[in-house]
Amino acid sequence: MLRIAIVEDEKACQASLIEHLSRYEKEHADNFIVRTFFDGIDILDDYTSEYDLIFLDIHMKYQDGMTTAKKIRELDDSVIIVFITALAQYAIDGYKVNALDFILKPVVYEQFQGTMDKVLKTADKYQKSKELIVAEDGAKRKIDTEDVYYIEVVGHTIVIHSKSGIFETRSKSLKAIAEDLKEYGFVQSGQSHLINLKYVDRIKGDVVTVAGDELFLSRSRKKEFITAFGDYVGMEI
Repeated sequence: MLRIAIVEDEKACQASLIEHLSRYEKEHADNFIVRTFFDGIDILDDYTSEYDLIFLDIHMKYQDGMTTAKKIRELDDSVIIVFITALAQYAIDGYKVNALDFILKPVVYEQFQGTMDKVLKTADKYQKSKELIVAEDGAKRKIDTEDVYYIEVVGHTIVIHSKSGIFETRSKSLKAIAEDLKEYGFVQSGQSHLINLKYVDRIKGDVVTVAGDELFLSRSRKKEFITAFGDYVGMEI
């Protein structure tokens, strides 16, 4: 599932992109979450690095697309950017912000389809991991699940233990996060902990050692956890 932002001040073009996304979605049996903005300053207002793909118009009334892209890159170095423009010559500077492609107006489906094929091939490179949004010094940053040791609930706060440090978020419940991350090797050891099987050092009795930390393994989840760990390491346990 791709999270997509359309930053386009022309209503007709915005509607066309939404229509093309809907068609592409149906043809490829995929699912997209789409959000629209009418100017570059709008998407940058409280930017949270939640998008996988941003369609960005180069010419907008208040803040142009190239300026917007440069500011986005200061906050997010992995989101895929595709420029929308009436003149190809204005997209040649796209390499400066690592843009994947550009689409000419008026947007025709055939070109749009080719660009989306590129987008999905690029996005597929990151399917083995997922990015989480966490708080750090009053700002927001991304943490790759590949670098997460385990996630725990402390009161009403979700605490993420990772290679980069310890971070907090209140965005979802542990149950919801577990559902999101189950395909990435994360399994609950109890009501309070969600563990990345990649970093399990040892299982003994009711204790799981994860990156040096000893965590409780509940009786109700013990069989499921041990089976999942066995599948992960390719052993019968």
